[in-house]
Amino acid sequence: MANKKDVAAGKIPPHNLDAEKSLLGACLIDEDTIADVAELVKAEDFYDKQHGVIFGGMLRLYEKHKPVDLLTLTDELKKKDELSTVGGSAFLTELTNYVPSAAHARSYGEIVASSAVRRRLIKASADISELGFDEATTTNELLERAEAELFSVSDQSLKQDLISLESILTDSFDRIEELHRNKGQLRGVRTGYRDLDNMTAGLQRSDLFVLAARPAMGKAQPLDAKILTTSGWTTMGQLRIGDTLASTDGAASQVTGLFPQGSEQVYRVTFSDGRTTEASGEHLWSVHYRGWDAPRTLTTLEIIDKLKRARYQKRLWIDMPSGDFGETAELPITPWTLGLLLAEGDLTNIKVSTRDPEILERLRLELGSEYQLNHITRHDYRIVMHEQARTRGSRQPVPLRTALSELGLCTAHSYDKFIPRIYKQAPKADRIAVLQGILDGDGWVETHKSMRFTSCSEQLADDVIELVRSLGGWASKRAKTTHYTHGGVRKTGRPAFVVNINIADPERLFSLRRKKARALPTKTRKKPTFASITPSRTTETQCITVSHLSQLYITDDHIVTHNTTLVTNLAYNVATIAKQSVLFFSLEMSKEQLVDRMLADASGVDSWNIRTGNLSDDDFAKLSDAMGEMAEAPIYIDDTPGLSVLEMRTKARRKHHEEPLGLIIVDYLQLLQSSGDYSGNRVQEVSEISRGLKLIARELNVPLIAISQLSRSVESRTPPIPQLADLRESGSIEQDADLVSFIYRPGYYEPDNPEVQNITDLIIAKHRNGPVGKVQLYFHPERLRFMSLDKRHE
Repeated sequence: MANKKDVAAGKIPPHNLDAEKSLLGACLIDEDTIADVAELVKAEDFYDKQHGVIFGGMLRLYEKHKPVDLLTLTDELKKKDELSTVGGSAFLTELTNYVPSAAHARSYGEIVASSAVRRRLIKASADISELGFDEATTTNELLERAEAELFSVSDQSLKQDLISLESILTDSFDRIEELHRNKGQLRGVRTGYRDLDNMTAGLQRSDLFVLAARPAMGKAQPLDAKILTTSGWTTMGQLRIGDTLASTDGAASQVTGLFPQGSEQVYRVTFSDGRTTEASGEHLWSVHYRGWDAPRTLTTLEIIDKLKRARYQKRLWIDMPSGDFGETAELPITPWTLGLLLAEGDLTNIKVSTRDPEILERLRLELGSEYQLNHITRHDYRIVMHEQARTRGSRQPVPLRTALSELGLCTAHSYDKFIPRIYKQAPKADRIAVLQGILDGDGWVETHKSMRFTSCSEQLADDVIELVRSLGGWASKRAKTTHYTHGGVRKTGRPAFVVNINIADPERLFSLRRKKARALPTKTRKKPTFASITPSRTTETQCITVSHLSQLYITDDHIVTHNTTLVTNLAYNVATIAKQSVLFFSLEMSKEQLVDRMLADASGVDSWNIRTGNLSDDDFAKLSDAMGEMAEAPIYIDDTPGLSVLEMRTKARRKHHEEPLGLIIVDYLQLLQSSGDYSGNRVQEVSEISRGLKLIARELNVPLIAISQLSRSVESRTPPIPQLADLRESGSIEQDADLVSFIYRPGYYEPDNPEVQNITDLIIAKHRNGPVGKVQLYFHPERLRFMSLDKRHE
């Protein structure tokens, strides 16, 4: 009868014995009734166990395509030694007389099923209550198990009982018979790639499909490389997932993944204006060339190869940041005033040298009524406080002096001045104001429109360069020897440092009207071109993924550098060709980036033009048509960073309950978080994650594609074709996966071989239920589209 957990506070669990008897009687008097209720009611749904045994016998007869009546049922129960258990033939005869007609059999079945659901809900509630009192159960585990209990009430596939071989064979025969009737049709979900479907028979339900490749074929930098965040510089090794980075255009950008790459050869990359950084040979750069319609993504090694040719020397350049970043903080001295003092001021004595009335007028306004400018000599003015502003006599510290002291500038001389860090990390408008003060005081514009600034302080010159580069400008430095005459003798003085500046809208770097009028844009704006790339050292490196649409971030000296295309193609194909719902968990890229890739694929418009907005009217028409088609595609995206397997399982269950899924994609496995504490043991953590993904596929009976990284050991082989042993951080990925496939680009390693350009080998290295081998695809780089190769016309 009922489980003791089913009875709460003396209450009898919901049931209706009359409905159960009526349903059984209807099935006995009309053999077609069992077909109507077989999908609605199961044997375990009956409250009276005898009734459940009788209905189980009826289902066995139905599955054997035998009639269900009093004679056949009596024989079936007798074979299973169950006839005496249910009360013998007399009880079965009594059931046939219990209901006069089978017309309302489905209504009886609905009552039986409804009561069964209520009993399961009561039992699940009792189980959840017991879990709540178990202190040894973690909160996450408690929530996971509680939700699983509730889902099991409405979806009995989540918790299956033992099933006999006989039942499985019946299902298998029906499936094979269906395949035989529809020869040529795939057993699994169509991927849209002919050769892949032929080898795998489509994506099979409950299979874990691991798709592995090197991370974007490499993008690593040393751990001590500087990375620009919205609040200033940090190092690659100090970055954490979720950190907010400065971006090329001011849009939000976060670190979505950190991937230590081990010790490897790095290269010193130097640009035409002197800026420099280090990167691995596989690091990706977004590179421009005047003969290209759009920038190309090249590795460091590919750039080295191009720089060997005269046509590319001093003609390859990178993007520059817009400067729309910075940390808002209270600045002790207004930016323009500080800039003027650094250019023309005696910071020890708080004096300024100028004869320009416009500068003097602005300085008075910025200092305010508390200060006055006392004329000392022809061009020198001392900044002093009005006596009436001193509330406690002359002993009161001068606020301006105090501010200079706090900034470390009170005792600075002309040869050791610098721009304090708080100003270099300030918002864009404040950084421009600092430069305006410096250039208003000691900057000039040459007849050929080039802007210059000179200082005896090399640090100040470097800081000015940093500010210009942070605003997207080009700036270089050269030293020159100075001379002076003393006692009639010409002597060599301290070296001076000349900063040459080239920037879009150069007039914004001046506030002085006469200089602003001369600051006109040059015909050709200087760009940071690649000057040299040389091996520097072997050191620990790391690569990162970022959420910004361009996948770019800013590294040393404000150098802009680069940061899953096959799975987006697969997702779109399954949704539009196979007409199956797809759930896409994107832990590496934002939903906007994914949609842009799909748009490029669906519309045929160049992906870079979509990113930059450089679109023609024809492009807009194509995008509009593609959006109309994509709007009908049942693709659901979750781009929550740092998602755990438990959270993913919860979201997948809910979506599958709302709408049956045809495919789940996880991009990618190494970015998932585990639920346990493995004290830094990454191998065990990844093992738990891969097992969790396999369980999701089994539980929901849906194919699941998980992207995985390969270890660097693949690069040590010639040719570097991936193997199962290269699966990164855990051998359990190979064990748990039903199918493992590697992405290999021969053209990446053979750039001069035209036969393999844009050809991608999809190597199926493990196939639990089928053949292994290689599938070749063609990659269209502008459309970000993988296509089947037509080999019939070779």
